[in-house]
Amino acid sequence: MAAHIRIHLMTSRGMQRADLDLDVGKGIKLKKVLGRLDKNGIVEKGFFRSVLRGRQGITVVLNGERLDLEDNKKREITDGDELAILSPLTGG
Repeated sequence: MAAHIRIHLMTSRGMQRADLDLDVGKGIKLKKVLGRLDKNGIVEKGFFRSVLRGRQGITVVLNGERLDLEDNKKREITDGDELAILSPLTGG
């Protein structure tokens, strides 16, 4: 069973975009999902751990609901959920 994860991040390597499906079994905590994404190699090592520690400017949205990570680290992600991880975009 999979949850869909959409990532749009501005990092030191430029804009990173990814759409992936992560096997979540019958359910997995958000904290563990972010840990798995760190191992995926989409962005620099440790990026998602820094998100868990409160990295500023990152928005996490689950099924259209913006999450406060401090309150939702143990939130369960299940089959069919859509998780979006977004960073602010700047420019002109």
